[in-house]
Amino acid sequence: MSATNYARAVVQFNRVTPVRYFAVDIAIFCLPLVLGSGGRPLGPLAVAGLASWLFVRGAALTIDDYFDAESDAIEKPHRPIPSGRVTKRQALVVSLTMLAVGLLLAVVVGPMFLLAVGVLLAVLASDPLVFNKLGLPGISTLVTVTSVSTASVMGWLVYGGLGVELLVMFAATWVWDLSHDTVGAFLDRDGDREADIQSLGRNLSRRTVGLVVGGCTVAFAILLGTVTEGVGTVVPVALAGVVFAVTAGFAFGRVRAETVRRVVEWNVVGSYAALTGLLLANWG
Repeated sequence: MSATNYARAVVQFNRVTPVRYFAVDIAIFCLPLVLGSGGRPLGPLAVAGLASWLFVRGAALTIDDYFDAESDAIEKPHRPIPSGRVTKRQALVVSLTMLAVGLLLAVVVGPMFLLAVGVLLAVLASDPLVFNKLGLPGISTLVTVTSVSTASVMGWLVYGGLGVELLVMFAATWVWDLSHDTVGAFLDRDGDREADIQSLGRNLSRRTVGLVVGGCTVAFAILLGTVTEGVGTVVPVALAGVVFAVTAGFAFGRVRAETVRRVVEWNVVGSYAALTGLLLANWG
């Protein structure tokens, strides 16, 4: 197949990816990046690190479509593969190409950053190859959450080192994404059951999903306040209140799950973006 066909495949994958997903990916990388810098000027390494994460993340999402083509045919027939706009072979080539670029950039950033990318890839590979075959309820969601949260580690390690703050930043992103993916699994429960994907939310009731989101929102706010030492808590607290209100409506059947998921996504984008801006302004 020609390079043009593969370029079109890349366009197709990006066209069906909501803008807020790119905002989430950038936010969960950039706050740890700024925190890890400790006020030092950001330079080319920051750009290389962010680009590496976006390429690796893009590769992961594309290969996820490759493996989830069966469930997507039920729940998301508009996706590039089940709709027929992209072949599975094209998806595989696009994924491997983006991965190669991401790894090359990771080498430029440094060995600790490259190690974090390696851990991310190992976690991603373990889901379809190992964990999803064990039949353990929720294991697929936990693996996905861990892989996404590794972005916080990657962002921190561009300039920062290993330490307790890094673990707290990872934990904050982890509990946020746990709530996000639990709602997502609730939305995709029919396709996950058909494809036998052991996602956490597929067998949970609305109220249980609401409790998971509410508990994770509290933990997220506490961890975020700890790692940022209370810098600019107004936006995170306000957004947490919105999440609680919307989630309560969902638990009692008055709000759609899709609405909850979007509010949870904008919670992390708004919180991380506000804190990143405040830190840069204070250190600048």
